[in-house]
Amino acid sequence: MSPFREPPGIELGPLEVGLGRAARRAMVGLIPSGGRLIAPDSYARILQGEGERWRGRSHAAGALGSLGLLLVAGCAFVAATGGWELRGAGATAATVALVIAGGLSLAAVLHAVDAPRARLTVRGAVVGRAARRALRRALRLARHAARAPEQFGPRRVAALRRTLTLLADPLIADWIPADVRGRAELLLARAIAASVGARWTRDARVRTEVQGLLLAAADHLVEPTPARLDLRVLAEHTDAARAVEPDAVEPDAADPCGEGIDRATVCR
Repeated sequence: MSPFREPPGIELGPLEVGLGRAARRAMVGLIPSGGRLIAPDSYARILQGEGERWRGRSHAAGALGSLGLLLVAGCAFVAATGGWELRGAGATAATVALVIAGGLSLAAVLHAVDAPRARLTVRGAVVGRAARRALRRALRLARHAARAPEQFGPRRVAALRRTLTLLADPLIADWIPADVRGRAELLLARAIAASVGARWTRDARVRTEVQGLLLAAADHLVEPTPARLDLRVLAEHTDAARAVEPDAVEPDAADPCGEGIDRATVCR
């Protein structure tokens, strides 16, 4: 048993934070279902494999298009400077073929030039499915937290962490209301504290994670009062813990030279 007094454990607010209602509202009319969307810059690495394949095809098409334009231009130059007379069906067919070849070559070059822009787009249906999947997971976990908070253990806490990561994914973050993310962060902070136990503040790692989640929730929530109240409780508990910290231990009587005393002048 420790000879020093310990501050009592603390509990944050309830696990019912309104995440289910917010997730249901977000799924109504806010999610894209068609067209193409410009992918965020941070999401480009996810499309890197597809981009590499597209880049290889575009380079080949650009090279062939440039070669075709060069050949067409060369034929036109020779015809103009050599005094060729275009008469008859054969000459007409050759001219039409050169024009078609020049058009196809120019199209290949333009296709290669437009390749980077095409690589940074993604279908709206893909974004919509990802956003709905993340919201459905948040809704399911919110129902578990509301119906049986005592059973919201480490397994569901881990699932909520993964769901929060999905909600913050750059691909769908713009389609997820900030209030939904804030409620998920508030629920995760309270669930972590509840799953660890009443004395979770003695674990510095857990305390830091919970505090970070509460600060993020206060920034994202439309009504940040619940997160701020939890932060106030945490701050008061931290102050109380510091107030009961043990004083410095007196030097050993057998050794009168404590820390900070000059042994050369005192202990001779």
